[in-house]
Amino acid sequence: MSNSHLIHGYHIEPEKEPKKLPLDSLDFVKSKKGYDWFHLCASSPKTRNFLEEKTDIEPIIIDALLDEETRPRALIKDNGALIILRAMNLQNKETPEDMISIRMWIDDHKIITTRKRDIKAINDIIGFIKDGNPPETTGDFLVTITDRLYERMEPYFVDMEDRISHSEELVATSLAEDVSQDIAIARKRAAIFARYVTPQKTVLSNLLNTNFKWLTEKHKEHLNESLEMVKRYIEELQELRDRSQFLNDELNNAHGRRLNNITYIFSVAATIFLPLGFITGLMGINVGGMPGVENAEAFWIFTGICMLIIVVQVLLFKKLKWF
Repeated sequence: MSNSHLIHGYHIEPEKEPKKLPLDSLDFVKSKKGYDWFHLCASSPKTRNFLEEKTDIEPIIIDALLDEETRPRALIKDNGALIILRAMNLQNKETPEDMISIRMWIDDHKIITTRKRDIKAINDIIGFIKDGNPPETTGDFLVTITDRLYERMEPYFVDMEDRISHSEELVATSLAEDVSQDIAIARKRAAIFARYVTPQKTVLSNLLNTNFKWLTEKHKEHLNESLEMVKRYIEELQELRDRSQFLNDELNNAHGRRLNNITYIFSVAATIFLPLGFITGLMGINVGGMPGVENAEAFWIFTGICMLIIVVQVLLFKKLKWF
């Protein structure tokens, strides 16, 4: 039987070396000390069979662990919780705003995590285990995941803020031709991040209000720090969206002013040449009695009169402050 749906399995007890569980056994240790952790591939059809046959997890929880589309949420049950968070997609050639789901069922002696794509926070846990420094309890596991997840978000919010600040400088110095696309990208990213980061505030708040024995006051202090970090991210995202909207309005206003100036210049030019067009049209009719027909100097006299009219119009427009 292929076990491609099982990625990692460990039994962890305090002050003992982590025990890697043989994936072909498909069994939990079920020890009163420590906890078992299985990391599963949510895309494999065999994962559901494993969860239904080898665990006592409710069907509604299993469905949530395997759903295609997930939003961050927490479902509190007796002595355990379904927790769904979102992590930035930090894989090569991927966009961070294409956020990846971290889905887990966690209680005092059991952790089930599922994934469709690699998650760096989970890889961190694997690294700690291999180094002999695993999270000793399920509460430690949870706070380690949240700490690693939210710490990795910080550089990307800083980068977005720097991009918006750079765009503001260009707009302020009238060098805004090349920033409209950057502003549009920033607005899109801020909207996507807000969609998945904002619900995580509720998830952490719900966990802080639980009375799980495996979630100690020390763990809750870590979760509260994560909550404060998420609140700050939400505020920063809202500020970035407001600033990008303001920049977009400024660009539209600048483009509008530029278009109005061009239209105004053409209007003034058309006004100046309107009487000249009338005069030249009048002098161009082929009827008898046209003045200057027999005069060799008539063309230059007519041209001088037209130039004089232009000068008079320009002086008049300046006096009227039309330009």
